[in-house]
Amino acid sequence: MGSRPIEMPAKGTSPRFAWASLLLLLSACAANQAPRGSEAPAREFAAKGYAAAEHAAVSTTSHTWTVSGRAVKIVLAEPVRPGVLPVVIYLPGLGENSNSGEHWRTAWASAGYGVVSVQLLDDDATAWNSELARAGDFKALGRQHYAGIVMSRRVQLLADLVSEGQRRSSTGDAAWRRLDWSKVAVAGFDLGAYTAMTVAGEHVRDADDAAGRLHVSAVIALSPFANSAAGSFDTRYRDIHAPVMSVTSDVDGDALGLVDGPNLREAPFSHMEGANKYLLSLQGLPHRALSGSGDTKGLEPEPTKRNAGDAKASSDDSPQRRRGSRRAGSGAGGNPGRDSPGSGFGAGADTANLSSSALQMRLIAARDVSTAFLDAYVKGDARAREWLADDAKQWLGTTGELRRR
Repeated sequence: MGSRPIEMPAKGTSPRFAWASLLLLLSACAANQAPRGSEAPAREFAAKGYAAAEHAAVSTTSHTWTVSGRAVKIVLAEPVRPGVLPVVIYLPGLGENSNSGEHWRTAWASAGYGVVSVQLLDDDATAWNSELARAGDFKALGRQHYAGIVMSRRVQLLADLVSEGQRRSSTGDAAWRRLDWSKVAVAGFDLGAYTAMTVAGEHVRDADDAAGRLHVSAVIALSPFANSAAGSFDTRYRDIHAPVMSVTSDVDGDALGLVDGPNLREAPFSHMEGANKYLLSLQGLPHRALSGSGDTKGLEPEPTKRNAGDAKASSDDSPQRRRGSRRAGSGAGGNPGRDSPGSGFGAGADTANLSSSALQMRLIAARDVSTAFLDAYVKGDARAREWLADDAKQWLGTTGELRRR
């Protein structure tokens, strides 16, 4: 067994959400100080989940590019092994900077992707320090940042950033030459999820039509945005043809007050047309936990550092490995949480309704299912697609439900 993937902790966490990260940290510390038996359910659950073809240590570096005349900070995570890497662009949520989403960034990089994390607009990163935030007018703050004209700026900047990445890779820039920009997935949390869906073809009122501006192999929307005031669901999602995985929960609330209940976050999945659309709905997982930020110690199983050839040999050992399962079996979950309106990071913030082990299992579920989705539709791995179709539902057990259209 190798060492755990290395990821530097995020810096610059917004004051508004700092206590949420502390809560996760205390939860993890409590788990580490408790008897080893308290970790057993999460470890057993992880052992039966999706086995990616590789699970390497991760290297993380920070860069600043000049894109469209602006300085943009970028965080790059990649596996410590040679070879070309498909790209995942991760877009953080409102009030987060480019360091955010370290749990998802590390997981996907460990599985063989070059993960580029970027908060496209400075105003989005500093939203909680704005005058509207200081005045407590969060609904107006939300309307400002979710407006179509601002979304147009994000989408254009992302297209320019990808062009710059392609240029750097093609010219042999040492930090970027391994990235294969012909295979790109876009993932995001909260506002980042909204941007990812817009890039994929969602029609946003008062925004330039983004369909076709950036070709993507797949999209992951962590806590997808849906607002009935933003236009008809029947027409908004009709031009999203790429594979999409939405990840939400029954307590995935919204402190800004723009989303009328957690159930509305299922609307994109319900109204998108075509095949290869997935919805992972987790029981009791708070909105903020889906950001992948904060301490996640204990969520990662011990990785096996191996090259692609070793992984192939291992995958031939058993039918279960060929299907992508670590081991057949169903998972167990904890008690689902309840909404806590008005909390610092949205409804469902009271993680006391989930034990530390149950919280870990839900994040493990999101990690494994999203990784399998990337492997299936970015790498074209038939084994991963089979796992999503056959094994994932049984494995999830009471932690959540995976639906497909």
